[in-house]
Amino acid sequence: MSKRTHLAFALLLSAYLFRFSPQQLLFVPIVLISAMLPDLDLALRGFPLVEHRKTFHNIWFTAAAAYAILHLTGSPLVAELSSIGIISHLLMDSSTKVGVMWFYPLSKWKLSGPLRTGGRADTMIGILSLVGASYFIIF
Repeated sequence: MSKRTHLAFALLLSAYLFRFSPQQLLFVPIVLISAMLPDLDLALRGFPLVEHRKTFHNIWFTAAAAYAILHLTGSPLVAELSSIGIISHLLMDSSTKVGVMWFYPLSKWKLSGPLRTGGRADTMIGILSLVGASYFIIF
């Protein structure tokens, strides 16, 4: 999925989860930032053992990131919110043809769908996510 769609979907997920408590909307930036963490592999491509949709697109990275964030911030809540963002990214990428190897490197099993990154469906999901997030924030 495109960066915009990842952010829009993370916003939708945050707006839905925090819809009953407006002060919890302050948590949204944590989810949005962490929703982009799996794509660190794009910035670190030249490093050994770093491959896109492998190194940081799996459940082990999610657990390691949550553990690191817990110890850096001392806040279980921030670690949980970060996990929500990362998992939203993995779910969205799992809907694309390239998919995600959730258990890499232990398994090369891949969850994939019919969508193409940057395609019309990607754009529509992004737009609908923004509309849905707006609804949950306003109402």
